[in-house]
Amino acid sequence: MNDKRILSGSEIKNLITKFYYKNNHLCFQILLSMEQGNMLNYKEYSDYTEYKNAFNELMGLKAQNAAITVEQVNYQTTDINLV
Repeated sequence: MNDKRILSGSEIKNLITKFYYKNNHLCFQILLSMEQGNMLNYKEYSDYTEYKNAFNELMGLKAQNAAITVEQVNYQTTDINLV
């Protein structure tokens, strides 16, 4: 099921990157810190260039308060607190 959720840039408080190793390869996960206080898993990348391009694009969309499409397959919220 590939439902999509559309967010506006103003709904996103901050963009966060989680770095981790998966099968001895460095991976990058973009998390969206939402104004409601929850976290949204945007997407995971194994290629730094793809990750950086997506991150920069998201930052631009957030700054312009533009529409951001998120695949529902990756939709998960968490209650982690980032200090």
